[in-house]
Amino acid sequence: MSANALQRAVVARLVADPDVLAIIGAGRIFDRQITRAEPPYLVLGQATTSEFSTGDADGSEHRFEIEAWTKQNGRRQAVELADAVRAALHDADLTLVGAVLINLRHERTVSRRAPRTALHVARLRFRAVTEP
Repeated sequence: MSANALQRAVVARLVADPDVLAIIGAGRIFDRQITRAEPPYLVLGQATTSEFSTGDADGSEHRFEIEAWTKQNGRRQAVELADAVRAALHDADLTLVGAVLINLRHERTVSRRAPRTALHVARLRFRAVTEP
């Protein structure tokens, strides 16, 4: 399925990106919220896949979120991490196994302080189109 191939390629790009790693370090990208993990780290958030075929080609549209969680330096570090993620992924030419990435675009970033915690989170939303 192209959604899984896209996720693998996104994670591979992020773990290889020096700007992202400079902020979070190695082994700090999770596919779910880890309550015991010490920030900063990234969490793969909500993802949806929709039919996006044209008259002559099959396709899928993917919308997915990546959450940048930080504690030190508050919102500033969350935004710096989000900027590094956006730079690594926006218009990236990723290689997918079993599918072709047509485009990958950053749509928006929303940052906030997590209620009842000292944590800040910046939630990035991306849109990708793939073909088989």
